[in-house]
Amino acid sequence: MAKFLTSARAVDMLGRQQIAGIPTAVSEIFKNAYDAYATTVRGDYFPATRVLTVRDDGVGMSFDDFTSRWLTIGTDSKARDSTRPLPSVPSGFKIRRQMGEKGIGRLAIASIGSQMLIVTRAREKVGTAEDEVVVALLQWSIFEVPGLTLDDVVIPIRRLKDISELNSSLVAELAEEIYESIDQLGTRIGTDRRLQIMEELRVLPFDPSRFLSLNGPSLARNGGTAFIVAPANDDLESVITSGPDKENGGIVSPFQRFLMGFSNTITGNSEDSDLVTEFILHAQDGPVDLIDPASFWRPEDFETTDHTVEGQFDEYGTFSGRVSIYGSEPIHLVESWPANRGAKTNCGPFRIKFGYVQGEQSGSRLNAEDFALMTSRLQRLGGLYIYRDGIRVLPYGNSDTDYLEMEQRRTKNAGRYYFSYRRIFGAIEIDSINNPGLQEKAGREGFRENAAYRDFTDVLKGFLVQLAANFFSGKTQDSEEFRRQRQRLKDRFTARSEAEDEERRAREAFAASLESQLSEFESGRFAALVTRVVEEAVVEKQKTISQRGDSESGELIRTRAAGVLNELMQSFDLTRPTGVGLTAVQEREYASYIRARAQAAEIIERGARQLDLLATSERSVSIDSLSDQRLRIERAGQAGHQDLQEAYKSVDSAIALAAQNTLDAAQQEVRAFSDALDRIASNLPDRISTAKELRTLDEIRIEAALRRGNLQDLLHLLAAVETGSSSLSDKTSLQEQILDLQEQVEGNLELMQLGQAVQIVSHEFEASIRTVRSGLQKLSPWARSTPRLEPIVRDLRASFAHLDGYLRLFTPLQRRLYRQKVVITGSQISEFVRGVFFERFERHNVRFEVAESFLNWQFRGFPSTFYPVFVNLIDNAIAWTSNNHGRTGVILLDADEDGLLVCDDGPGIRPRDRDAIFERGFSRRRGGRGLGLSLSRELLARDGWEIELEFDEATVGAKFRIRPTALQNEMGTA
Repeated sequence: MAKFLTSARAVDMLGRQQIAGIPTAVSEIFKNAYDAYATTVRGDYFPATRVLTVRDDGVGMSFDDFTSRWLTIGTDSKARDSTRPLPSVPSGFKIRRQMGEKGIGRLAIASIGSQMLIVTRAREKVGTAEDEVVVALLQWSIFEVPGLTLDDVVIPIRRLKDISELNSSLVAELAEEIYESIDQLGTRIGTDRRLQIMEELRVLPFDPSRFLSLNGPSLARNGGTAFIVAPANDDLESVITSGPDKENGGIVSPFQRFLMGFSNTITGNSEDSDLVTEFILHAQDGPVDLIDPASFWRPEDFETTDHTVEGQFDEYGTFSGRVSIYGSEPIHLVESWPANRGAKTNCGPFRIKFGYVQGEQSGSRLNAEDFALMTSRLQRLGGLYIYRDGIRVLPYGNSDTDYLEMEQRRTKNAGRYYFSYRRIFGAIEIDSINNPGLQEKAGREGFRENAAYRDFTDVLKGFLVQLAANFFSGKTQDSEEFRRQRQRLKDRFTARSEAEDEERRAREAFAASLESQLSEFESGRFAALVTRVVEEAVVEKQKTISQRGDSESGELIRTRAAGVLNELMQSFDLTRPTGVGLTAVQEREYASYIRARAQAAEIIERGARQLDLLATSERSVSIDSLSDQRLRIERAGQAGHQDLQEAYKSVDSAIALAAQNTLDAAQQEVRAFSDALDRIASNLPDRISTAKELRTLDEIRIEAALRRGNLQDLLHLLAAVETGSSSLSDKTSLQEQILDLQEQVEGNLELMQLGQAVQIVSHEFEASIRTVRSGLQKLSPWARSTPRLEPIVRDLRASFAHLDGYLRLFTPLQRRLYRQKVVITGSQISEFVRGVFFERFERHNVRFEVAESFLNWQFRGFPSTFYPVFVNLIDNAIAWTSNNHGRTGVILLDADEDGLLVCDDGPGIRPRDRDAIFERGFSRRRGGRGLGLSLSRELLARDGWEIELEFDEATVGAKFRIRPTALQNEMGTA
């Protein structure tokens, strides 16, 4: 009689060689946890030590369970027709349909690492006399050795009464048993293979308690199973930490795509998806959950789609469900499978629900924010996922698995084949009872391409084609309605875009005018023009009197000069654009402009009083000149009144069918202006000074502009009524909030990119620098004995030392290196600053000075907080002091009992900018982003310090003070 012998390599072929990849292997472990009635399964990977742990809080295993079930290849306890009992259902749990039926899924762990420690504790025996912890060590590499049978492989196992007995000594004992078994096999294991296994075993022993005590499932408190793989394969780290998948929008890695959405959270229909999955990467910057369930699709996400489809296919492939187009009332739809000939499908009935978002925002009902968010999520996680009994079937849902050939059809005719795989998300739900013909491949690479799978995909393909013809691309009434709605959305989007462009142009034009007029005033040119007008009038009067002796000359000259001053004041008259939101910087600039305009009015009035002196020497003021003054005022009033009448007519035509109170409000504005004119006229004396005349004209202009603006607001408000928009003031306020948020987001993105760049450069160069430094040391003896080589090595060493010095400057900027505060001295700061900027000091002709009081200062803090602040202040100071017209600029670090000072002798900071320099996005520096001072203030505030600008009349240049918000014992002089 003959018998089959099982080669040890069969385990390797059924496990490591059979499985599709590491993500699939991890998924298999998760499925085993599900079968074991776990509520949580968590993976932890430590790249620094190449250790992977996977723990669950399932039913666990007793010694008998482990030896008779887990160590049995192809165990049939989960098979549908098995006579062996399944593990008992824990109290409080519903019966779960078992995922694994072949009994080989556990062997997938071999693809993750060459050896594994398994620790398990039966939940039902916890707290009883039979409570024990089972520990075993598996060395997978032995299963790759040709010529060995399963009987040749030793699996060391221990039974512990308490988890505390599991330590490094016990692991060493298990490893020693494997050593002995290898020795016993003698020459049956080749030398190279023997050395490989020995090398792998050398990483043992390690202390497992460190990994078993992590957050998550705990065998010390409850039952469950833990796998500790050490060392993990090199492939694991490359897969987990690999760059983002470019086809997924550059955000989610292939590893994440495989494991996200393990349980069905999409539809909210599944009662079985009560398993929480986690996979924590313990990176240098801290742990991060790579498959956080909160970032996956939820039922509420269907509310932010353009179209939704939900229903069920029966056993004949006929769909019955609801379709909602652009969020409208769902339409009941019954759609037969055209290929059906009256027979039942081989695949069986199943459910489907998916949402779809238009490819362009112009054709979408979503607002800009929701559309951008959904587009980003679709790029990362879009696709039609398949769930069997609430657990995901791989690889369906991945971006590279267009199993319904949507994109292939669209390449033929995108107009007819409407649906794109990149714009869809949803779930297809099957179960093991109704869909037994849909069978997964042994390697978990999808379903077998049998008759059931062909019917399954054909039904879905035909449905999507017919759905597109009925509602989106055909000539049916529903398709026409879809096209009408899409066109309305596009028209609305176009109108909104045009309005936004118009507002942007108005905002930019206003900002340009604002800057021009403020610069004109702050430069002193406005005051100089007023002074010149007055001085020229005085000179002209003196010249006229000396030449002609004209008694009327003073009054005529005064009148002409007053007209010039009036024109100057009119040129300094900028009105804020109506209905246009301003950025925070523009709001601040406009406030400065209002203050500047008031100062301009005072300058004009002083000039007018000087002009009045030209006429005081005359014995009388002519009646004609008084009449001319009153005539100018009356004409200004008439012009303003005429403008308002025209604005009123526009409002009157726009609100013909609107409420009467709106019309009353418009009329009230006109009456208010008329009353203001009467009030102004009644207060005019018989004799009017030039200053009074100019003030009166300015008062009329301001009153007219105010009333005209109010009428325009009413006009815009009425125009907004038709589209259902909010009030103009609310719209403007919202625009300003959005502009501020956009600036913050752009600033945060720049900071994030800069931080990532610094971290990458620092990290990547560390290893390279060590290699170069070592190479130069080894090269030095050779260079000393080779005259022609010595100068080359010397130059290389000098250049390297220069580069190495710069790279060392990154060290104090890394917060993770300083978990505790350290003593920082003024001497250390000045030395650091010199190291960073010494070349720029020379290049830009800047003298860097440090006071003794600064050198003696010391305090406790994080270098990563304070060093960047000083770098930013010195960098700004160099930029401004280097423009000192050839003379040497000076930058000084000083200190007093109240804090640290950074001073320079540059041009200083304009008064209107003193409140703005610490706001994010504000900068007067060419090419500046306005992030440095804002970030400096935030960094210091986080650690209880503050930075402020000091200024007084005697201050030359800029002076910044850095000090604690409250006096602390840990600061002061050394």
